[in-house]
Amino acid sequence: MRPVFLANRFLLGLVLGLALVVGLWSLLLVGQAGRPVPTTQWIEKAYAQKLAIADSITQPKLVVVAGSAAMFGIDSGMLEQAVGRPVVNLGVNAGVLPPYIQNYARQAIKPGDWVLLPVEYPMYHGRYSINYPFLDYWWENPGFRHIDVNTAQLAQVLWLTPLSRVLSGYRGLPDGFAVSGLYGPQNLDQRGDQLHSEAVQQQVWMRELVQQSEVETYGAQAHRWNANWASWKALADQVTAAGGCALFVPPPMLDRPAYHQGRELRYYKALPDQARANGLNYIGTPLETMYPMDRFFDTNYHLNAESRTLYMQQLVSWVKPEFAKCSAVHN
Repeated sequence: MRPVFLANRFLLGLVLGLALVVGLWSLLLVGQAGRPVPTTQWIEKAYAQKLAIADSITQPKLVVVAGSAAMFGIDSGMLEQAVGRPVVNLGVNAGVLPPYIQNYARQAIKPGDWVLLPVEYPMYHGRYSINYPFLDYWWENPGFRHIDVNTAQLAQVLWLTPLSRVLSGYRGLPDGFAVSGLYGPQNLDQRGDQLHSEAVQQQVWMRELVQQSEVETYGAQAHRWNANWASWKALADQVTAAGGCALFVPPPMLDRPAYHQGRELRYYKALPDQARANGLNYIGTPLETMYPMDRFFDTNYHLNAESRTLYMQQLVSWVKPEFAKCSAVHN
């Protein structure tokens, strides 16, 4: 009997010890939740500025919703002239993923607004996946009520948070901290477009980042991801129900030979039809918004300022007649 008793005591001690560790870790996590950290401030401040721009517009407007590909790639002034409405570019960072991007979009969009969504490809997939930027942003902006997550995603957040992020939360912002560098409100114009991204301002390390950027394998990965069409359709349906229109279009992206063959080619060719089959009003074709390396500034999604015109000419040719149809329907 004694070996059995000892084994039971060992298992009980193990369970209690594990519960103690989990409890202490949970307390540490909760204690730093909601505290600002330096790494997320450029996103915080950029969204705050863009939401203020959106809020200041009292007439029906067009809201651009996506990640940083839109921040760098959209010329909101050109779009404004084409569609005859004020434009606010709400693109900031695809890394915070659809739950936050869609939440901010809902704050910016008013009844009757049009919405243009040049959404980066991974955001159509991986419905409940997370990455470090999302995790980092989560702890400063805990999404327990207003962000669309499920239990599995929340478990990932709790499990994958590194100690370094927890310590950063407790340290908070250094005295006198201010957002600086290429990203943030200090480099946004009055409509939310990125400033200071002209080709002449590209530094060597930026060019190297473009050159060394990954050849994306969205086609190979898509079948392993959980589809995320439903959350985008829910946003689009809300826009439509409020008397507006939502158009999905391809984002600008660095072209690679791999995207023109095999599974990757099939993925990009099929994506518009797949989006439409899932209820999204998707126009345009991805292969037409892929550009050579010299068109990009510091990532494979960030066009330089001069190349915005190239992308916008293609975009306007697609969206102008569609928004005109929308206007006719609601008038």
